[in-house]
Amino acid sequence: MHGENMKLIHALLDDFNSIHTNLQFTEEMEKDSLLNYLDITIHKTPTNIKISNYRKPTFTDTLIPYTSNHPVQHKYAAIRFVYNRLNSLSPTR
Repeated sequence: MHGENMKLIHALLDDFNSIHTNLQFTEEMEKDSLLNYLDITIHKTPTNIKISNYRKPTFTDTLIPYTSNHPVQHKYAAIRFVYNRLNSLSPTR
């Protein structure tokens, strides 16, 4: 993406960033047909798009320990989130 399209993207980004000083947006450019967005990686192929989980390099893969003093509902919610996230990215959907 070059030229006029990039100018339009930067103008839109500037508009978004002018809304509030505590809310700042950044741009993420596609690299090697991959784009990380939130917690997914979008992989563009010649015929379709594939989606997989994305984890930042600082991700620790740690859930709330069962022996912690957190409410049990929070512990179960963390497990349900991981389960639901894996199922929502399932290739059968």
